[in-house]
Amino acid sequence: MNPWIVVRFAVLLLGIATFSYPLPSYETPKQETKESPSPLTPIKLEGILRLVGNEPFTRLSLMDSQNRIYYLEADSRDRIRNYVGSPVRVEGLLVRKQLRLADNREVPEELSIVQYKWEPLPKKN
Repeated sequence: MNPWIVVRFAVLLLGIATFSYPLPSYETPKQETKESPSPLTPIKLEGILRLVGNEPFTRLSLMDSQNRIYYLEADSRDRIRNYVGSPVRVEGLLVRKQLRLADNREVPEELSIVQYKWEPLPKKN
């Protein structure tokens, strides 16, 4: 038997085997989101202003009397940062964001207040 025929037959079988095996897909799987297009809810809160996180990834938050945390977006030079640790009253729109970890586990929803107005409150003794 001619050796070239054997080589051609082996290459042909290898080619067929390669194309019949499914190749991995590099497309990201589509995840269903539970975010509903609910309207922003107006909210008024009183609580203690806190700074959470580690530098340079700190976030401003408000902790209410039930120890719920509401995140506030504020520039590093915003005047509200002078009141960290003090009681404040905040009025704005509540945003609920559902978060998932890398292994697709859900974590408790993140509450944020956007387009807010604030005022300092007198400290309680």
